[in-house]
Amino acid sequence: MINRFIARSIESAILALVIVSMIGCGAVTPSSALNYNAQHEPPLNKREEAATTKAPLSLESWIGEYGFSEYAPPDQNMFYSISIYEEDKSYYATIHMDGFQTMTRLQAQVEGDGQAIKLIFDKYLPDNLWEPYRPGDVLLRLEKTDSALKTFWGKIQPMLKDDHGESGKTYFEAASKKDEVEEEEDGLAKYDQTRDKVNP
Repeated sequence: MINRFIARSIESAILALVIVSMIGCGAVTPSSALNYNAQHEPPLNKREEAATTKAPLSLESWIGEYGFSEYAPPDQNMFYSISIYEEDKSYYATIHMDGFQTMTRLQAQVEGDGQAIKLIFDKYLPDNLWEPYRPGDVLLRLEKTDSALKTFWGKIQPMLKDDHGESGKTYFEAASKKDEVEEEEDGLAKYDQTRDKVNP
């Protein structure tokens, strides 16, 4: 009898927690929202429709990590990484360049569309060593093709290449899906560990 009472109490507590969570996340809508009729909303003209649907989605395809490295004998290495992300409905890139006597940390604005973007210098980030760029400088452009990601150098040039980076060739590569899956699995493992600590 006592075990049945405890089991029902636990079930009731879990149900209450689920309902509170759903309300907090907005999954449960007030009854007035259930009566909402989309016909009361004014129709969008074609240009407004295109702007609301295409603009956020086109740059969204660029979100992710990109990398490029170069080597010059006997032991010079340069590593370039670009991380593109969205913040407050705008797109930005964090750019890191690391190598011999080099540690560059930049933030750039991302402009373009789903096929091509340009990275425009915005500001320096902490730990940056040198400051050769000015706001508005086009650092580089990236363009997607069927088989590759082409780089068109701007103010940023490869530091070790003798040809100073011929534009229109493949330099940067997107992080592989394997890397993304491993990062996601690491995140899930950390979540499981935290959950196990909270709910032993």
